[in-house]
Amino acid sequence: MSTVLLLDLKTVPDPQVGKRLLALEQFSDAEAELAMKTLRVATAAHPAVPLQQRRIIAAALVVASPEQFTVLEFPARDEPAALNALESAVAAHPGTVWAWDSGSGYRTQLLARALATRTALPGLLRQAGPRSVAAHYGLQPAASALAELAAVYGLPHRLGLRAAETEAAHARGEHERLSAGSAADALIAYLLLLALQRLTGETDAVTLQLAQGRVSAWLCAQTAPHWQQFRQHWTPDTP
Repeated sequence: MSTVLLLDLKTVPDPQVGKRLLALEQFSDAEAELAMKTLRVATAAHPAVPLQQRRIIAAALVVASPEQFTVLEFPARDEPAALNALESAVAAHPGTVWAWDSGSGYRTQLLARALATRTALPGLLRQAGPRSVAAHYGLQPAASALAELAAVYGLPHRLGLRAAETEAAHARGEHERLSAGSAADALIAYLLLLALQRLTGETDAVTLQLAQGRVSAWLCAQTAPHWQQFRQHWTPDTP
């Protein structure tokens, strides 16, 4: 079993992009974001701003192999610094980079932010990555929401953050919640990846239990409140 890297990103609309696209340079960031969402409602019937128009405000990376397990957190108050730290972490732990997203979403976001911040990300973007867990297992976008499948499998899905929650937490300046939510979602996605590998015959029950055991041991050693809460709400599979 090679090293697996599982990435989670949390994003919000980038007002600077909105100002350039809509010629709103004289307006505030809040006004530009409102205009971006209003335009999406008018053209696409929902307020979700396109991936390439969003900036990264938190990220997390699971690093898992037979020899180690950890979850790295990257608060992104300084987005270029966070992207460089992510890239350095990937370089330090060579392996396949995965993300849960059901399409090419994370790649689009990373390419856009690399362009916006002039940051080279060869490790994160190599081999057409990050690879989508949901797409790899043939899950349709409408049936592959991370939180929903986490609930099906009995994982602590409420500890992660959905898009609306992310934007609300960002607006309130809740940086610790953003970092914790991204980390929880990265771990949830990794545990779902393990389960899908077992269900499709890519690994066996023993391999699954060993991998979950490494996660459990790591969680037991963590003192951060969000990891203590995760441990309280997660029960590893039993033989």
